[in-house]
Amino acid sequence: MAVAVEAEKLTKQYHDKSALEDVSFTVPRGSALGLVGPNGAGKSTLLRMMLGVSRPTSGRILYDGQPLWPDPDRAMDAVGGFVDAPQFYPYFTARENLAMLAELRRLKPGRVDEVLRYVHLEQEDHRKVGGFSHGMRQRLGIAAALLKQPGLLILDEPQDGLDPARLEEMRRLILRIRQDLAPTIIMSSHVLQDIERLCDRIAVFDRGRLLYCGPTGGLGTPQGDEVIWELRPIELALSHLTSLGLEVRAMGDGRVATFWDDSLELGSVNVSLIKAGITIRTVMRGSASLESRLLRYLEDDHVDMR
Repeated sequence: MAVAVEAEKLTKQYHDKSALEDVSFTVPRGSALGLVGPNGAGKSTLLRMMLGVSRPTSGRILYDGQPLWPDPDRAMDAVGGFVDAPQFYPYFTARENLAMLAELRRLKPGRVDEVLRYVHLEQEDHRKVGGFSHGMRQRLGIAAALLKQPGLLILDEPQDGLDPARLEEMRRLILRIRQDLAPTIIMSSHVLQDIERLCDRIAVFDRGRLLYCGPTGGLGTPQGDEVIWELRPIELALSHLTSLGLEVRAMGDGRVATFWDDSLELGSVNVSLIKAGITIRTVMRGSASLESRLLRYLEDDHVDMR
């Protein structure tokens, strides 16, 4: 398979602090790589370097075999994206912001109309960006990234801060981009369900180190199934399940998970929960999710995801 992106021994030093340390990986063309890890792990540092905003202290990045430095403009001719958050002139309209970018990149004028329609902002194109919601700004950021019809799309937390409805819109937009345009995608996210749904590869970072990079299905696959309960009250549920000898962990949204080895009977456990005064809203048994496998992988490596 052709390689779209190659990172070789990337290191980034800020005075006496190492933000990235000897990071190497490859990304096959047309795949989607999700970057995960706790805050400060080095994800945004990596994305800034990949967008040419920052240079590594040592190491190099290649796009389709072409080094990013010393000529980043040429290497990034088919790269689009944003890091931290998309930035626009707030007193200009969506169309004016994109038109300036298109002119700088010497793109055909009609390209602005195409990307506005693609992200469903064609009805908002004459509104000043300062009045946009966070979700609209994120979609405008995607539109700006798509102007050049990039073969590589780099997105830093595109789902960050979105309400559930807008979050689903962003998921569908990224899935549609993958299906329609087939770019290579590198994106960071703290929403692990989105990484599982949107990406076929994952890179796990901690304290500037790359712990794992490869197919999502290859990350710490456990033996056996997993059981996930949605329960109330959560603290009582955790205490009760632990007293039964289960190694459980809270997953947010009132969910509790454990890897299941059939040493107990699931129906009996559910009955005991109810007798203990715990309300079971849902219970699901099946193959372990990426979220659970990642948390177990990071726990084994003593990584704090907070």
